[in-house]
Amino acid sequence: MRRLWRQLTRTLLDAVMPPACAACGEPAVTLCDPCRRNLALRPAGCLRCGEPTTPAGVCTASHAALTHVRQLMAPFRFVGTAGRLVRRFKLDGNAAAGQLLARAMADCCRHQGPDGRALLVAVPLHRARRRRRGFDQALWLARAVATRLGLRVASGVLVRCRATRPQGDALVLSRAENVRGAFVVRLPEAVAGRVVVLLDDVFTTGATARTCAKLLRQAGAREVVVLVACRS
Repeated sequence: MRRLWRQLTRTLLDAVMPPACAACGEPAVTLCDPCRRNLALRPAGCLRCGEPTTPAGVCTASHAALTHVRQLMAPFRFVGTAGRLVRRFKLDGNAAAGQLLARAMADCCRHQGPDGRALLVAVPLHRARRRRRGFDQALWLARAVATRLGLRVASGVLVRCRATRPQGDALVLSRAENVRGAFVVRLPEAVAGRVVVLLDDVFTTGATARTCAKLLRQAGAREVVVLVACRS
């Protein structure tokens, strides 16, 4: 009901107010010019991590953060406008910001992602945090991306079975320990032999992505590709 009320309120506001920049709220269609200029894109680079390569095409970045992950895709850097879009979407429930992120993620996956019929799996929120926030931002993005790509979202396959502190919380001394034992694959038959695209909003140290990818591979997934809106 909270989510429905939020969407209804936003629809009514959109009907009586002029369009606003999804990042800063100033009058604009989609993004205002200053926010558009401050949108940090991630140009194509290494086929696995996306970081820039040498003129010879060699990636010098460490791939330790991508254990169990075949490829990381992210259209934006988590700075400036992209960071504001994520916060407005995740914390304020701004659907315009979410749609902009989902469109960029879908385009990124279309041009850089795996061939064939991949299965989309969202990194889940714990039910307690989902109730407080009113929606699951990763699942929302997964569904929006799936609609654009004509793919299927496998809901309920990956479950967060233990509440954890937010990974950016100052009390979290180890992000890997914070998510240890926090997830479980409930429907392994759904991912067996499949290419899985694991979706989330931001990739920072990769602790959450590595944990989820390991579980999906153990459940029989052929490979796991991570798709996020932003990489820090």
